[in-house]
Amino acid sequence: MKKILLILFLTPCLLWSQNGPTASFIFNPVCLGNIFTPSDFSTPDPNTNSSIASWDWQYNGNTYSTQQNGDYIFSQCGTYDVTLTVTDIDGISDDTTINIEIYCPPVADFFFDIVCIGDPTNFVDVSSPGDGTPPLNNGSWFYIFGDASPPNAVNPNCTATFNYAGLNPVTFIVSEDYNGQVCVDTITKDVQVDSAVSPPCPPPVGIENNTNNLNLKIIGTFDILGKKKKANSKDLNIIRYENGLVEKKYIIK
Repeated sequence: MKKILLILFLTPCLLWSQNGPTASFIFNPVCLGNIFTPSDFSTPDPNTNSSIASWDWQYNGNTYSTQQNGDYIFSQCGTYDVTLTVTDIDGISDDTTINIEIYCPPVADFFFDIVCIGDPTNFVDVSSPGDGTPPLNNGSWFYIFGDASPPNAVNPNCTATFNYAGLNPVTFIVSEDYNGQVCVDTITKDVQVDSAVSPPCPPPVGIENNTNNLNLKIIGTFDILGKKKKANSKDLNIIRYENGLVEKKYIIK
């Protein structure tokens, strides 16, 4: 009789200990424009082993997927609270929330000067990091010059000599490292190289300073090779302003 009473008392305890599934997921860091792909690692209740019947993925309170692995492409970089709610066939739910970051990629850009055929063209990196505050420190650079010598370069500021006059497409790839996650941006520009014969290659022509920027604070002045120069230098200068504007100009006496 005692054994029977013991079984009767223990059975409700087993039922009451049922906790339901445990929501869990893992993910890899992602750059803006790439697919955020979390992997569901949820587990069923160990007491009942009731299978998970549904998944609900939300970011900042908005449902974006009901698939087991909720892929999504975010429209803006920044931080988001991603919540996974799982429900098993018994109707019991559990959720977990992880704060993720969608990294802002850098913005690739460069300046170049127009030269005669046979003369080296100067290239200066004016890319912006993902947070919008120059310069780009924790990054890498790769120029693809095509039919030129050298055909490519990995320095932000460099020179290349093109073999033909006219427009030469140059591709510039900039990457930025966020603790092992590399974000990339690419830009292609046509670089003008003038013929030395027909028409005659003209000498460099200076342009007047842009007086619209006189009230802006200058945070850096460089020559065409990217070396720091004084604001009144006679060399061709790259001027960077505090609002992110970059100006290319000659100083003319």
